[in-house]
Amino acid sequence: MHQAKAQIIRTFQLFIVAALAATIWLRPAAEAREARLGFLSMWWSEHPTLKVNHLDSTAIWTLPLPENAKKSWWYRCKKNWTIKDLLALKSLPGMDTLFVTTGNFDFTPTPTPEVVKEEWGRSSGKTFKSVPWEERKSGAVTKDRLTRLELNEVDSAALVTVRGIGPWSAHAIMKEKARWGYFATVSQLRKIRSLDARWQPEWDSVFYVIPRAPALFLNSSSFAELNEFYGFRFHQVKRIVFYRERFGPVLWRELASWEEFSDVDTTFLQHYVSE
Repeated sequence: MHQAKAQIIRTFQLFIVAALAATIWLRPAAEAREARLGFLSMWWSEHPTLKVNHLDSTAIWTLPLPENAKKSWWYRCKKNWTIKDLLALKSLPGMDTLFVTTGNFDFTPTPTPEVVKEEWGRSSGKTFKSVPWEERKSGAVTKDRLTRLELNEVDSAALVTVRGIGPWSAHAIMKEKARWGYFATVSQLRKIRSLDARWQPEWDSVFYVIPRAPALFLNSSSFAELNEFYGFRFHQVKRIVFYRERFGPVLWRELASWEEFSDVDTTFLQHYVSE
């Protein structure tokens, strides 16, 4: 009887100790959650609605979220992968549940331009630039008859006026420009397979590019800025940032010898990224 009573007392004491320990450990977590909730309430009061699928990298990197959640969100926007609803948003790696549950979101998808496929090797008769048949047959199209187009200023409507460029090709050109931000050379159009396969000599005279100064820098642009650039991959940017933080300035001639850039035309990339 005495032993049973002692056992009950010890069990009760252990229960008290466990309850105190739980209070000690859980109270800071609860306080941290309340503080986070208060901060998010203030943040959302200044951002009524967030257009989930229309954010650029700058907007995403300013969100009050863990870094891996920002990377996941930015990657999906870059790939035009639509985030359909709250469940999909919560499923992003590293996503803060409080951020999702306290905010207002607009999940309208990014509009996809309608693509009308042209007949292979020809342009629509309605958009075909008028050139006399005798000249087209003989190839005697003079330069003064050609309207020159600056690739970075042109739109789809102007592109389809060029002989051999139809709606489908115009869309491919605009898509390629969007990837890089701007065209650095006319020969860059040959990266589009459908154009390279049927390249017409007169296009070298029709199109031109006004040189631009690079907007990115190997040694001063941030990790996020370099990672957003279409010409770099994540592992390449990681190596660049690691090198400059550990050893100092990165030079293009040295970078070209790295294994990460063994299959990359680093001379071409210098049109976009300076040292």
